[in-house]
Amino acid sequence: MVIVDGNIPSAGDSENCYLTPVAAPRSGQGYYTLTTADGALRPQEISVDEAKLSQQDSEVTTLLDAYEWITEQGLNVATQSIQVILISNIGPCTGCKARVQIFRGDLLAAAQQAGSTVPITVESVYDTPEASRDRTRGNKIPTTYGYPAAVSTPYNISGRQGAYWVYRLQ
Repeated sequence: MVIVDGNIPSAGDSENCYLTPVAAPRSGQGYYTLTTADGALRPQEISVDEAKLSQQDSEVTTLLDAYEWITEQGLNVATQSIQVILISNIGPCTGCKARVQIFRGDLLAAAQQAGSTVPITVESVYDTPEASRDRTRGNKIPTTYGYPAAVSTPYNISGRQGAYWVYRLQ
């Protein structure tokens, strides 16, 4: 979800805010795969195996959709702020955390190139019992879902209580 100047996205309002389509697993393609020659460079700390295994994760397509909307329209309409919120169930894996960090850097560079001075924030929001969880994927490739430094954020909505995790990229 891309919130521009505090406008919460709603269906049909793609002029002042943006909701990326829900990206299903195995929908990832393009620049943020970290595996294509013409895409974002894979950081050294992300193994080739991790990049290949996670290149089909939902974040890949979602980040590209959000980047395209922000650079084609969002930076032109934003006067106060741009806030990107990535919402998921378990938080991004190690490879996708690198993708999100690259995405944030790409947004900041695009804003500077466009002459925009609006602050841009990128956050990850997810709902799990713990902030992060170490797991193995595929052929026993280690990964960590979520951010150990995420902040637990309580909610009470219509009598339902709980908490979700929020991590703001720096």
